[in-house]
Amino acid sequence: MTRTAPREWADLSIIGAGCAGLSLARQLVRTEKTSGIKACLHGPVSPAATNRHSWGFWATQGLKEQAKLARQSWQKWQIITAEQKVTQTADAHPYCRLDSREWLTHCLDIIDGHIKQEPDTLPTPGTQPIFDSRPPALPNGAMLQHFKGVEIKAARPCFSSDTAILMDFRCDQSRGIHFIYLLPYSSTEALVESTLLSPKRQDDEFYSDAIKTYLETYWATGGWQVCHTEQGCIPMAFVRPVNLDYLAIGANGGCVRPSSGYAFAFIQKQTDAIVDKLARSGPALLTPATLPRPISRFDLFLDGVFLHVIRHHPEQAAELFTRIASALSGDEFARFMSGLADFKIYAKLITAMPIGLFLAALWNVHMMGRDHADKNNLSKADVSNRDKE
Repeated sequence: MTRTAPREWADLSIIGAGCAGLSLARQLVRTEKTSGIKACLHGPVSPAATNRHSWGFWATQGLKEQAKLARQSWQKWQIITAEQKVTQTADAHPYCRLDSREWLTHCLDIIDGHIKQEPDTLPTPGTQPIFDSRPPALPNGAMLQHFKGVEIKAARPCFSSDTAILMDFRCDQSRGIHFIYLLPYSSTEALVESTLLSPKRQDDEFYSDAIKTYLETYWATGGWQVCHTEQGCIPMAFVRPVNLDYLAIGANGGCVRPSSGYAFAFIQKQTDAIVDKLARSGPALLTPATLPRPISRFDLFLDGVFLHVIRHHPEQAAELFTRIASALSGDEFARFMSGLADFKIYAKLITAMPIGLFLAALWNVHMMGRDHADKNNLSKADVSNRDKE
């Protein structure tokens, strides 16, 4: 793409027309106090606007409109291991599956005629704020959530359409933490995904074989037809923004929850907070340092401890996920997964975890943080000494 000088008529620029960039543009137009802000959207529209991808989230506060666009929602969901099945029911916060095309088309329709789109250009840094939603590079050696999913139509009714399966660990665990994610649309239609948590992606055949084995073992489908295929890879790690001088949003701005890989709800949360800030103080006062955080420091700290545990003790992962689900009600689980937990929820979670395992992880994460801080301080000291020479 060609770099251009900042548009004199624009108050701000947005790089990337995917979920984060289009969600921000949509909210700017919809909000009365920011609808007059002149924005320019740079970069081509994401392929997710035409190639279907499944985005999951719980319909918590601020997401009711998004939930109305969902293909389907479930008040009940399960986490399953070889030893137990935990079923949760939510009264207030159902789990939703949104088609990426529905959301991105919805955003494009709203901004049409209100926000200038330049698909072949990138802005040059100037005085105007630049929001950057380009995906960050995956950290070397980071834990990844990689998956392949198929939407199928079974020959015989077999699925319970009122119950989503968020995790079923009854599958091959030899390559990492592996589970099947199954969203039933009807008694014969479902999205079935093979999901692996590990630093290394597998050949396509691994995921396909896992789905086939799972369906043949646990569901009397009578055979099935594949209607759609999707795949992806999500970093379960803390990422560095593409450009530190820009206002990082979306996955680039830390909207992927490291412990779960969920992002859509956090993108919407960040978008709402940014637009609220723009409505109160205008674009000029926004800097990378003052950009709203999509995920709290405390949640990120807990995620760091949890990721340390499952990375070093992957054999414990299935039990830990079922402990979390068993400790909370469905609505409490939804709020926790959406970054809306309160003290009561945190207390339930902490007391449900194996204390020895997590105390050891807590100490290790603390020491790694100290080592990182010491290295940073040494680097700063070296720079300072060189400046004095």
